[in-house]
Amino acid sequence: MAIDLFQSFTRKRSSRSWLSIVLLSLWAVSAANAESDPIDAEHWRRQQLKKVARKIDDAESDNERLEYEARQSWLHRWEPGQMASAPTRSPIESDLVEEPLLGRLERPVEMNVDVWQRIASAQVELHAVDTDDDRKENVREIIESARRYEELLSEHLPSQLQQLPAPTGWALAYARYRLGRALAYRELPSVRERWPISDPVRYQQQLSAVYQRVIDQAGRGRPEFILLEDRMLRRAGQKGRALKLLEANQQSIEPKWYLKKRRDLLEELGWEPPYQEAARIYFEAGYRDDP
Repeated sequence: MAIDLFQSFTRKRSSRSWLSIVLLSLWAVSAANAESDPIDAEHWRRQQLKKVARKIDDAESDNERLEYEARQSWLHRWEPGQMASAPTRSPIESDLVEEPLLGRLERPVEMNVDVWQRIASAQVELHAVDTDDDRKENVREIIESARRYEELLSEHLPSQLQQLPAPTGWALAYARYRLGRALAYRELPSVRERWPISDPVRYQQQLSAVYQRVIDQAGRGRPEFILLEDRMLRRAGQKGRALKLLEANQQSIEPKWYLKKRRDLLEELGWEPPYQEAARIYFEAGYRDDP
C-alpha cells in the first residue's frame, strides 16, 4: 500500500515537473522572439521600399522626387542588424579646413593694428562661450558675440580677404556658421523654455539669412558646415535628403554627433526598426542626451 502511494506521488510529481519544463521552455522562446525581433525588420524594409517607390512615381515636383529617392537609397543600403557602430573613415585624407585662429595669423597689411586686434579678440571671446559643453546654456551670448564678430570681419576685411580660400575668408565663414548653429539651437525645447521665440517670422528670416550667407560664401556640401546644412534640410521636412547628406559626410563628423543625428533622423522619419537599431548603437557607444 505504501509502495503504491509512493509510486502514485512520484508519477504526479514527475508530470508536474515535465509540465513546468515545457511551460518554461515555451515562455523562454516567446520572450526571446519578442526581445530580438519585435518587428520583422527585413519584411518592414521591403514594404517600406514599395511605399517609397509609389511616392516617387506620384511625385509632383523635383524636390518631392529627390526627397523620396534619398529615402529609397538609404533603405536599399540598410541591412537590418548590420548598421555601422561608428562613422566610416575615408582612407583618403580629408579636405576639411580647420577654423583659422586670427591671433596666429599675420596681420593683413591693409588693416590697422588696433582693428586687427579687436577682431582677433572678438574671435577669442566667441570661442570662450561657444563650446560643446556649454552651447545650450550660452545660446544668447553666442548669438550676440557671433554677430559682433561677423560684423567686424565684414566691415573691415578687404573684399578679396573675405573670399575662400583666404584664411580670413575661412574665419568669416566659420563666424557665420557659428551664428547659424546658435540660432538653430534656439529651437531646442530646453532652450525655448528659457528663451521663447517671441517672433517666429523674424527668427526664421534671421536664420535663413545667415545660412544663405554661409552657402553664398562656401557653397553647398562643404564638410565643415554640413551639420547646419543638414539642420536646414530637416527643418524643411526633407529628412531623407538630410539623412543622405549625413551619411555622405560621416567621415568629417564627430562620432557622437553622427550617431545622434542618424538616430534622430530615423525617428523623425517614423522608421521604427532602423531607429531602434540606431538608438541601441548610440546608447551602447556610451553617449547620452543632454537634459
